[in-house]
Amino acid sequence: MLNIKKMRPLFNRIVTTMDRYEDDQHSGKVITKTTGAIKEYQKVIAVGTTVKGINEGDWVLIDPTRYGHKKHQEGSLKDGVITDNPIVSYSFPTLDVNGVEHLLLYDSDVTLVLEDFEDKQENIILPETPKVIV
Repeated sequence: MLNIKKMRPLFNRIVTTMDRYEDDQHSGKVITKTTGAIKEYQKVIAVGTTVKGINEGDWVLIDPTRYGHKKHQEGSLKDGVITDNPIVSYSFPTLDVNGVEHLLLYDSDVTLVLEDFEDKQENIILPETPKVIV
């Protein structure tokens, strides 16, 4: 197995961290991000020689649409209204550097370079047993 200690991506490629959500993220009672999902924003570790406007150490917002794959599973309703359930999964190219996984992306996968931001995590704690209030 190859143990990469230092690298330099070529041309328009960038290497970012592969930060994941540690807990489920809620919006009201709906889970918007599950535990282990890759965050939309990552820190740039290395940039290729032709990358413009993105530097090492920048925090960037990534666009995962290039890496999405639609799968179809059989539906739960049998009356013909719903025949399948489209499921989108993502398959990112990864790179193991010093035992830590990183993303290997193109500069066009970056939509924004974040210059000032605050990571505001609102974890809503739901009751273990559902309750009906009358």
